[in-house]
Amino acid sequence: MSKSRLALFVAFCCVAIYGCSQNSPKGIDVSHHQGDINWNKVAKEPIGFVYIKATEGETYVDSKFKKNIVGAKKVGLPVGVYHYFRMTSGAHKQFKNFYNTVKKYKIDLIPMVDVETSDDKSTKVLQDSLDVFISLVKAKFGVTPMIYGTQRSYNTYCAPKYNNYHLYIGRYGKNEPQIIGKGTYTIWQYTEKAKVNGIPKLVDMCRFNKKYG
Repeated sequence: MSKSRLALFVAFCCVAIYGCSQNSPKGIDVSHHQGDINWNKVAKEPIGFVYIKATEGETYVDSKFKKNIVGAKKVGLPVGVYHYFRMTSGAHKQFKNFYNTVKKYKIDLIPMVDVETSDDKSTKVLQDSLDVFISLVKAKFGVTPMIYGTQRSYNTYCAPKYNNYHLYIGRYGKNEPQIIGKGTYTIWQYTEKAKVNGIPKLVDMCRFNKKYG
């Protein structure tokens, strides 16, 4: 990533994370589970940004990734990408899969790593491997990734070690996410059953923490 592109990338993220009020358009995250998305229709909805699943583990590439990122970028939506982290393969191989998949696209938002399972490994072993993945993201993208988890998975596998990171936490319903230790979430994924015109299946929807408004 060039220095000029990196500067724009970081500046955009600062605006997105710190300059987004509680009443700003909400965000979504998508994968092949949402089917074939009509991004022209999505662009007419009050959606402010989208995170798109790129990869999982060492070899998996989401079957809709290319179509989703090209479509979302074409209609001008700010785009972030994420990797679903697994303990069935090493961090270096996972990062290679992630980076090789996303490197040719202009990404607007900080990368995100999704941590929802330990694959029966200990928390320490998972965190050691996650640290390697994070360091590789920092080295290639020049930014610290956001961490995604449900309230349960984050508190089980990540808290409080990563509480100073930007956190994208899923907790469905009226109650905001609560994390163990000091700190709070940046983005709250508050439903997995949102209906958005242009997306044939239900989709996850989120909003920024009001402290950033």
